[in-house]
Amino acid sequence: MLNWSNIEKFLFFLYISMFMVTLGVGIYNPLVPLYAKILGATYFDLGLIGMVFALPYAVFPIFVGSLTDRFGRNPFFVFGVLLTSFSTFLFTLATKVMDIVLIRIVGGIAYSFLWPVAEAIITDVTPTEKRTKILGRFSFFWALGFLVGPFFGGIIVEKFGFYILFMVALTIGLTAGVIASYGFIRKGKGYRKKSIKIFGIKNYGKFGFKKFLPLYLVILVYSIVIGLIFSIFPVYANSFGVTSFYVGILFTIFGVARTVTFLQSGNLSKIFNEKMVVVLGLIILSISLGLMGFIKTLPFFALSIALIGLATGMLSPVTVSLASKMAEKERVGVTLGFTEACFGLGMTIGPITGGLMAEILGVESPYLVISLLSFMTSIFLVGKKYFGNL
Repeated sequence: MLNWSNIEKFLFFLYISMFMVTLGVGIYNPLVPLYAKILGATYFDLGLIGMVFALPYAVFPIFVGSLTDRFGRNPFFVFGVLLTSFSTFLFTLATKVMDIVLIRIVGGIAYSFLWPVAEAIITDVTPTEKRTKILGRFSFFWALGFLVGPFFGGIIVEKFGFYILFMVALTIGLTAGVIASYGFIRKGKGYRKKSIKIFGIKNYGKFGFKKFLPLYLVILVYSIVIGLIFSIFPVYANSFGVTSFYVGILFTIFGVARTVTFLQSGNLSKIFNEKMVVVLGLIILSISLGLMGFIKTLPFFALSIALIGLATGMLSPVTVSLASKMAEKERVGVTLGFTEACFGLGMTIGPITGGLMAEILGVESPYLVISLLSFMTSIFLVGKKYFGNL
């Protein structure tokens, strides 16, 4: 059995490997649409590329979680790191739009071996009273990679082109694989998840699936918001005079707010308790989306997106922590698999429904409708019956 000092050393390798993964992906991820456009992608193609990237994450985490419950976590996480690097390498071979579509499918599958498995590892080795803080710290490291990656990616593309960009990202990804392998073999050798009787999805309902439904609803709502912000908001802001440069600044504000909040999630849970943090996060989402829909100026866009970063930074680690605490010990992997699958589903729904609403009901409608959805979800949870389930 590992003592806490050894667990912290083990977790350090998990943090650093995830930071390196998201740094490598973050360097090129925002530039993939531009790369696809060079290869001849239409706006429909760009939407398809975004959808197929999120779709595997709505399905595979459930199966991956079930497998890790039986066979252990570590090998699956290392496989996810290496598969992410492989998908990066494939970009160097792409010659047409359909290549990008297929590569994004591989990338979406690779993600299914990262977050759900890492969160299950943290659940296995941390006591419940430390879990939200540790999950917040983990979220800080992966969010930091996504925060700083695009800045360096833009510089590399401007000076050296896309091929060098992908090769740099590949090098970073392979380094992450080395770090993860070394850390999990050497520092994690005292920690091995015991094999248990496999837990199939067919059996999930009788083990209390219903008690997770309010929590999964929360995850679905805030992931729809993230999908909307990353796919529709840049064009929405630009239509009201916000230049590309300031769109980049807005996303930097979002990243900073979310990353800092991740790091403070443990303290927030102590002040408000985890259940109240969920409700507050949903209310903040509702207010910020309402501001986006009604007041369409750069200062209010900046305020709104900072609030969304704050809210998602509150909700992400806390919902994972709650799911891990509600799960039976032998079913942590599949439970967190469902948790991440809900996130993938929301990321798939957000861009599609947001785009349709913008075309049919007006450009402000996605923000106003989802603002109402977020507020109604918070009211739903405050009700005694459902709030108790959390």
